[in-house]
Amino acid sequence: MIPRSISSLVTVFILSGICFSLKAIPDRESFARVKRPVEGVPVEAFQLDDSNLSIELWARSPMIYSPVAMDFDAEGRLWLTEGIDYQRGRRVEEGRSIIVLEDSNWDGKADSSKVFVTEKDIRHAPLGIAVFDNRIVLSSTPSIIVYTDVNRNQVFEPEIDKREVFLTGFRDANHDHTLHAVVGAPSGQWHFSYGNRGADIKTKDGRRFISGCYYGYTDGIGKKSSDGEVYVGGMSMRINPDGTGLSPTGENMRNPHDLFISSFGDHYQSDNDDPAHARISWVMEYANMGYADLTDGSRSWEEVAKTWEEPSGWSKSRRFSRSHWRENYPGAFPPGTIYGAGSPTGNLLIEDHTLGLAGTYLVSCMVRKEVMAVRPEWKDAHIEMGKNRSFIRLKDDRKGEFFLPTDLALAPDGSLFLSDFYNDTSRGTNQVSGSIYRIIRKDKGKLVLPQVDFSTVQGLVRALKNPAVNVRSHAAYLLSKKGKDAFEHVQEFLEEVSGEPVLEARALWILAQIGDSQVVEKFLENEENEKLQVVAYRALRQADPKGTLARAKKYADSKNLHLLREIAVGLRGVPFQDCRSILENLIDGYDGRNRYYLEALGVACHGKEKQVYDHLVSVRFPNPAKWGWKAKNLAWRLYTPKAVEALDECIRSQEPPVDEFRFLAMAFASFRNDQERTDRIKKLRSLASLPAFEADYYQITVDEIIEKDLNNLDGEMMEDSYLVPQQLGQITKVSEPAEIAKLKGDPELGKTAMAKCYMCHKIEGVGVGFGPDLTHWGKERTAEEIIRAIVYPDEKLAHGYDKPVRLTSKRNQTTAEGLLSNYSWHAGSLKLKIMGGDTRKILFRRAGARVEYLENSWMPSASEMGLSDQDLANLAAYMQTTGTQVDDSMQASLDEPVPPTGKEPGWEVLTGEDFVNVNCNPETWKWEQGHAYCNGRPTGVIRYHEPLEDFELLLEWMHKKKGGNSGVFVWATPQSIAKLAAGHGRLPHGIEVQVLDLGYAEVYTQRYKKPADWFTSHGDVFPVGPVKMSPFPPVAPNGKRSFPSKETTKGINQWNHYYVRAIDGEVCLWVNGEEVSGGDSISPASGYLCLESEGAPIEFRNIRLRKLSSIEDETVIPQFVPPTPVHLKGHPALGIWKYLNGYTREIAEDGQVTLRLGEDLIWKRHCISKSENEFVLEGNLVHKLIGDTLHIEGKYKAVKE
Repeated sequence: MIPRSISSLVTVFILSGICFSLKAIPDRESFARVKRPVEGVPVEAFQLDDSNLSIELWARSPMIYSPVAMDFDAEGRLWLTEGIDYQRGRRVEEGRSIIVLEDSNWDGKADSSKVFVTEKDIRHAPLGIAVFDNRIVLSSTPSIIVYTDVNRNQVFEPEIDKREVFLTGFRDANHDHTLHAVVGAPSGQWHFSYGNRGADIKTKDGRRFISGCYYGYTDGIGKKSSDGEVYVGGMSMRINPDGTGLSPTGENMRNPHDLFISSFGDHYQSDNDDPAHARISWVMEYANMGYADLTDGSRSWEEVAKTWEEPSGWSKSRRFSRSHWRENYPGAFPPGTIYGAGSPTGNLLIEDHTLGLAGTYLVSCMVRKEVMAVRPEWKDAHIEMGKNRSFIRLKDDRKGEFFLPTDLALAPDGSLFLSDFYNDTSRGTNQVSGSIYRIIRKDKGKLVLPQVDFSTVQGLVRALKNPAVNVRSHAAYLLSKKGKDAFEHVQEFLEEVSGEPVLEARALWILAQIGDSQVVEKFLENEENEKLQVVAYRALRQADPKGTLARAKKYADSKNLHLLREIAVGLRGVPFQDCRSILENLIDGYDGRNRYYLEALGVACHGKEKQVYDHLVSVRFPNPAKWGWKAKNLAWRLYTPKAVEALDECIRSQEPPVDEFRFLAMAFASFRNDQERTDRIKKLRSLASLPAFEADYYQITVDEIIEKDLNNLDGEMMEDSYLVPQQLGQITKVSEPAEIAKLKGDPELGKTAMAKCYMCHKIEGVGVGFGPDLTHWGKERTAEEIIRAIVYPDEKLAHGYDKPVRLTSKRNQTTAEGLLSNYSWHAGSLKLKIMGGDTRKILFRRAGARVEYLENSWMPSASEMGLSDQDLANLAAYMQTTGTQVDDSMQASLDEPVPPTGKEPGWEVLTGEDFVNVNCNPETWKWEQGHAYCNGRPTGVIRYHEPLEDFELLLEWMHKKKGGNSGVFVWATPQSIAKLAAGHGRLPHGIEVQVLDLGYAEVYTQRYKKPADWFTSHGDVFPVGPVKMSPFPPVAPNGKRSFPSKETTKGINQWNHYYVRAIDGEVCLWVNGEEVSGGDSISPASGYLCLESEGAPIEFRNIRLRKLSSIEDETVIPQFVPPTPVHLKGHPALGIWKYLNGYTREIAEDGQVTLRLGEDLIWKRHCISKSENEFVLEGNLVHKLIGDTLHIEGKYKAVKE
């Protein structure tokens, strides 16, 4: 809950200048009577996102102090925990308390405060409280404690009331990465989470669940729970209210403060960060959320972070990294919405309409001092949390207020409550005050507190509508216990709320449990409502687990991807032979791209990966050399030895760009035993030895995976010293580099002198990899630059290389020197590369070691190496000769060629899976992996699946017919694409990059008898439609086209290479390696990338895209639906019409019109409307019969054969 953030510790507590005594006060009532200033944030300091809402003060100290967690009971009373002495020592001698606040007349202000219970065993700042009728559930590490208020007087009386340690074994009561609140689900079950301090939980039925992590409870790392699984803390779990049925629902979180289960059964939560990775997530059942090592939690994310996973501008103060939630690892669930630095605390999903916020998920965050909002949306096979926005925050001129929002709760009347810890830091209780605020709608008038009756079936059914989650969850639990007695009432409720999916879902959970599944089965059969179909499956799976396999078989070919996901996760633990046919259907339903669906398949295959790959995947995709993304991703996710072997073959054959290489290589980084680990090291090193992967970015990828993922390092306590020598010979005196560079160097003698350098560097495969590899380093440098780097090694440390550090342990009297990588403050570990090139994992905190960052290089100077001036001249001469056999195009992106090769970072290979048909026929485009075959008919386009802003494009094209015409559209407008998709027009508005055969001018002149002076076949660039562009010279006669400055295009049956760069409203084109044309001042400068079909066969291949920016809000483009054909039976225009020296249009009774040029078929289109002497074809092509002449599109006149 309250992690390190905001400011440093304050050790003296001052309230408005008055010193607060640290002497403990006997009891909580006495504490409240002590005279002290009442402080809090005034309501006028808040800014609400919704102008229809207002915020009012409901309660403030002395009624409540430092509120931490809260929940409403059915009577509208608010139950809270406090953090009076959070991280500050005991301030109330009797212990910590649960407080009950009440607004007895419901006028919008609390008017009473009482202590329910005070106990010394309750941890400081208990992180969760839940109220289910008269059962008060306190989350107070190490236990979940349940108090039953038997006489319902809101005061715990031991002689009357009951206290039960419901569940225990949660680790580290003094830490906040531990047990959090229980929340009720629509099934009536309880869900809860705890952070990565770990747990060793023993259940009432004798089972045991263990979860360890490097961050906490290291003794639990790798230990199996009773179900045979190894779990990584933090975790989310569910349990029945009677203490049975405990089961994990997610693992490997950092510190999920609260979670919420929607009426559909969806699990939402926030998760704490290492700066800046706080996130808001949907959690799929059994998801591994990726904080620590995926298999056992033994390694921190810093320990395996790769340099290529960091964005540009990376710094330790921000530290954003795809390594943090291990997004690049098979088995890690996508992290959701990462919003930056934060300390998320209480959260909830609003599902009723009282505030006009139905469907809004709220998260309070103490670092950001605000309540954030997102709107989860079901999409494909997952739930998209969406971009976060501020919901409640401090006004700009009130940012200094001590506002720390800790929890959120909906009252039974639908109003929203917010607790403010009121402090200047989240590290401890400096101020002792606190407030509760109430948020209501301005236009609703006074809200009415509904009456809740848990004693009758009718009352329980009515309670299902209650906005307070634990009120309705408890009602669901009691209804499920009523069995058949409740069936009729719940079914009537279902009928009553028909058309309200949230309320219908609540009824389905109960109906599934009370024994009559027929009603629920009807919803499962209905694919029209995908959400209720999923609810029906989930509810039946929970209520009737024995019937799950039969239902899975029945619905495994569903079109509802959310249902397929649920079927997949339900197969976890099912033997392969029992679910083989289901898995076949699920694999066939995978689109090859959706990461969420892939992870669901991974859950389904858990424990049977080898059988799935051997019997299902490899037989479907037998040729790795021709694999597309579906096969690659399946092999990547399963990462069995045969799957990795096939990926190795795929990589060797396809030679992918480095980003794809890195992604696929992470399957090699994942292993299940030591034999697999050593085998994958060999495979990666073998790949790195291939000429296709000689570029530095490939080499760094392989080196880092081997060093960081595939090492087998055990932590060391610095019992030994590791020293770097400061001198390698008798000290000499050398001249200034400029003087030495005048000497003539001998490369052969330089190679001999290089022997001292081999102690720390590799050169052309010889030497030790302690410092940077110098093979290519000298090739691009002058002799003086090389000499200067050796004479003055401290002037400039190697760019991007590990930092020189010295660790000193006074406890062990040892020193370790070397190069630092993968520092983890939380784990108290770092990796140190020592002399000789070996890496050691140092547990610096446990060793009591001081880490000293050095400003100087470990490299001795030329004098300290005993070198002479001539030695240095010889070394420089030699180093200028090394690495010369490597093609310049394979160098790192810092020296990227223009045009680029398409292998550099950022490039992705495009295939048919990346394009969407806009207005072509299904047979117009055929794809074989990344090779597109277009027959040219009809004229139309396919588009990239999402809009683009700044990007680069590489492709090759080849016309197959003399005079062929085609093009590439850049930034095609969404409006024009939508129009084409609706059947109007053939080509979009945007910037066209012409793809024209050399013979087109001749064909054009012959056909139209006009000069071909307004276009070229060498790469014209021009705007189409209302799009604006200033063309680069030379410019066409019409002033709109940029003509190419060079003629480099090749003719038919020869491949041409295009490089298109579209950045900041400027488009530049390179044809076959030469920059030739383009334009700037383009508006609009975002839209769709399209490939054009225009009358002649053409092929495209090696299509590669590099996105340089992103568009946050994607415009929704309607899918093309062909208009309903209209027949032309009896129409006077029926027959064959001739025009333009060989063109014919054949008009048939079924409304189909065929256009031919001689014997060649150009296109077929259908009639979409007609009148007496007129008809219109798809694409709004108007045909009008006037006398004996058919007027076509207002352009041509045709006569009947």
